[in-house]
Amino acid sequence: MTKNKSQISEIIHHLRKYKSITSMEAIKKYGATRLSGIIYVLKDRGFEIETELVEVKNRYGHITRIAVYHLIKDIKEQEGEKC
Repeated sequence: MTKNKSQISEIIHHLRKYKSITSMEAIKKYGATRLSGIIYVLKDRGFEIETELVEVKNRYGHITRIAVYHLIKDIKEQEGEKC
């Protein structure tokens, strides 16, 4: 299994368990630095994922926006086949 495939599987598992994820969570927990790319692939496969932009303070105290991805509709994995 390739590293990218593994990261996709980990992000799917995370979304199924917690229903949402941010880029920082993906980096810290799974080493996935291109969460938006993974989300694109998942949407292409049939997952319904909504992007919410949330304003937060960065480490310098400035307001910035981050994306929070929410799993709205899951797809069922076919028997013997992983996403």
